[in-house]
Amino acid sequence: MVRDMELLYSELFEAAGVGRRFGERIAAGQGQSQARWQTMWIIDQQQLSVPQAARRLGISRQSVQRVIDDLLDQAMVEAVPNPDHKTSPLYRLTDQGGDVLRAINADATNAHERVLEQFPLDDVQQLRRLLAALSAATRSHDDA
Repeated sequence: MVRDMELLYSELFEAAGVGRRFGERIAAGQGQSQARWQTMWIIDQQQLSVPQAARRLGISRQSVQRVIDDLLDQAMVEAVPNPDHKTSPLYRLTDQGGDVLRAINADATNAHERVLEQFPLDDVQQLRRLLAALSAATRSHDDA
């Protein structure tokens, strides 16, 4: 049984790597990286500070700050005052950033449709349920 769990996590690590490379190719079509795409996506949902975006993405504040700095340099995002914290601005997409995000998302939709030709929607939904259950079970032992 322990070996089965080891093999399961091995498959998850491989799937995560394949997914990252897939995402990098999609984002690269619009001159972006997957990290920039994820950051643009998350702040398009809600204006966030760097620490808030880092928590939502589950990565370090420093990593998000580097990505935000790149996006600022490209005029994809802009800082706006944060009413709750004077020294930690919120970020939102510029019109250009919104256009790029929509283009990446459209490319992703096309790519996902191609994957669904080989991996049916019922399987996607079942796998999502199983991964959510695995995450919950693992999270319940996170402090062990």
